[in-house]
Amino acid sequence: MEPIFLFVLAGLAMGAFAWFSYVQAKKRRELLQQFAAGQGWTYLARDDNWATRFAGEPFDEGDNRKAQNVLQGQWRSWSMVAFDYSYETHSTDSKGHRTTHTHSFALCGLALGGYVPEVELTPESMFGRLGTALGMQDIELESEDFNRRYRVRSDNPKFAYDVLPPRTMEALLGRPALHLRLAGSDALCWESGRHGPAELLARLDALACVLDGIPDFVWSDLKETP
Repeated sequence: MEPIFLFVLAGLAMGAFAWFSYVQAKKRRELLQQFAAGQGWTYLARDDNWATRFAGEPFDEGDNRKAQNVLQGQWRSWSMVAFDYSYETHSTDSKGHRTTHTHSFALCGLALGGYVPEVELTPESMFGRLGTALGMQDIELESEDFNRRYRVRSDNPKFAYDVLPPRTMEALLGRPALHLRLAGSDALCWESGRHGPAELLARLDALACVLDGIPDFVWSDLKETP
């Protein structure tokens, strides 16, 4: 097979893939626009201010950070935002060839209306258990099932105990494991990839489940804290 023919064939394949990706992205934008309208939310194709709004995983990594398909509105009694977040990292092989890697996440958040100490839940894994053995933080709560399912981190262990009472832990165990963080004035949930309407509603509901389960005395104590 002639090299020129292979070159043309590769070009056609790349063009077809680019067109397919464009069509799929367009369909997804239209789906999210319709979904946002149905929820009474606003939709923006891109607003990179959200890419630098938060700290902690998965933020503050790489470059060319983007926030696309941004949805904003109300979820129950909270202001919410959801968007596709991405950033790029780069690697170079032994021959000096540079490769760009794109990391994509589905993110949603609820505004708390007040400040809270940071507490983070991440699904437990083999590497997490190894980290615990090496001395990394993992707060042990009252539920052994929950401890096996999640790694809990906080600089304020008492707050972690208070915001995760037995009923909340039981409710979270009935859902797919998620990455959750309360920090500052926000409650966040993030996962690799992109979410559709059903996944987004489920994650917002999980955040609401945690917030609804926080006892009244915790909010009272926070209001009294300088």
